[in-house]
Amino acid sequence: MHKLDTLFLDRDGVINVKLDGRYVQNADEFEFMPGAENAIAKLSIIFKRILIVTNQQGIAKGIMSAEDLNILHQNMVNKLKIEGGVIEKIYFCPHLAAENCGCRKPDPGMIQQAIADFPTIKVEESYLIGDSDTDIMAGDKMGLFTVKVDNEYTLSKWCDELLSVIQ
Repeated sequence: MHKLDTLFLDRDGVINVKLDGRYVQNADEFEFMPGAENAIAKLSIIFKRILIVTNQQGIAKGIMSAEDLNILHQNMVNKLKIEGGVIEKIYFCPHLAAENCGCRKPDPGMIQQAIADFPTIKVEESYLIGDSDTDIMAGDKMGLFTVKVDNEYTLSKWCDELLSVIQ
């Protein structure tokens, strides 16, 4: 099977359940979306690499530190690895929306950094999956195939659809 190139995943609302009106601050609050662990394991076979691009302004708000976020992410990556999922790298934007930085989606800075870090990425064979308009805008700006998910159309459902098409 020809592997697709790179899958960019947003985190909150795609990999884990979003918390109403607040941020996931630690591993105890982190809950995978239904089917996400299995889907990421399957997608790790289909794609050459999976990268996460996530806005995390809770850092700038002082709700958590970058170290807290790194611990949460390491715990998530370890759990995914147990299921066979491989996350190559996680990019996060710690800035407030009001700061107008280039890395916060809808700006494509995190994707641009990933392409600099992985110069063999073929954009024309890469996807971005997110749950917000800003995710989709960032992917569109970079020429990625984009998929919007929600609580009904999940990463798991998209994975199953993709598998049915490429097999």
